Amino acid sequence: MLWGQCDCGVRCFLPTAPSPWPVRVHSYHFGTSQTFGQDPRYFPANVLGVICTTATPTSPCADPCQVVSLGKGGYIALEFDPPITDGPGPDFIVFENAFRYGNGQVFDEWMGVEVSQDGQNWVTFPFDSLTGQGLAGRTPTGCAGCSGPIDWQDPAQAGGDAFDLAQVGLSWARYVRVWDATHWQSPDRLSAELDGMVAIHQQSIAALGQKADNPFCWQAEGSLWIRAAEIPQVTAWTLTGQQASSVAIELTEEGLWRVRMPSEGLWLVRVQSQQQDWSGKVYFYSPR
Repeated sequence: MLWGQCDCGVRCFLPTAPSPWPVRVHSYHFGTSQTFGQDPRYFPANVLGVICTTATPTSPCADPCQVVSLGKGGYIALEFDPPITDGPGPDFIVFENAFRYGNGQVFDEWMGVEVSQDGQNWVTFPFDSLTGQGLAGRTPTGCAGCSGPIDWQDPAQAGGDAFDLAQVGLSWARYVRVWDATHWQSPDRLSAELDGMVAIHQQSIAALGQKADNPFCWQAEGSLWIRAAEIPQVTAWTLTGQQASSVAIELTEEGLWRVRMPSEGLWLVRVQSQQQDWSGKVYFYSPR
């Protein structure tokens, strides 16, 4: 996506590996009935990177920069880098924009979930088309009773629908595909909307050979590392768009800079130097 095509502010800086959020759209096909968020001004920025952090169980996201309609018969497959691995309990979460209303009722729009190691061979999580059990899109996003920042990798706080790779017999998966399953619901369910996904368990960053896909900027040892002849310009934002007041930059050896965020957590980071006009986005986070 080119910057000029995107109308979604900081989300227009698409994520780079390593990231707990999906970094690329592997494939997609939009179905019929709804086109919300499908315009190139919004997609794929609205499904890559962070989910809608302002969503609550009773106030879902209704922003084309945050969610996209799959449409009847539609699907989207996203890539994780590092791959998701099978750990204790759930391994990843899928977020729709379901919400609670009335006396504990939930307006939900279902999605089937599949995973793949190579992007060609897919395994489907088992589900019940009558009750929706095993499908995504059934649980609202966010936490009604939480105080302070939400851990979006904790299903109890984050909401959404969590999935365990052990249930389909895989030790790891690079791709997650969701497909609209609202044809099993009442006619007022027009199409599922994908907000995003997040990995809970992944291959360790140390195993990536540190530099991952970018030879000038990478994450390792709980810090961001930048290779540049002179001190780089580093700007960081929280996931809700608040800019960091300070970022610590330390020269560790000739041409290698170590950057530390003001606090642990997830940050959007933009890096520029005289030698490299690298204005992409990385996610800094403390490995779980």
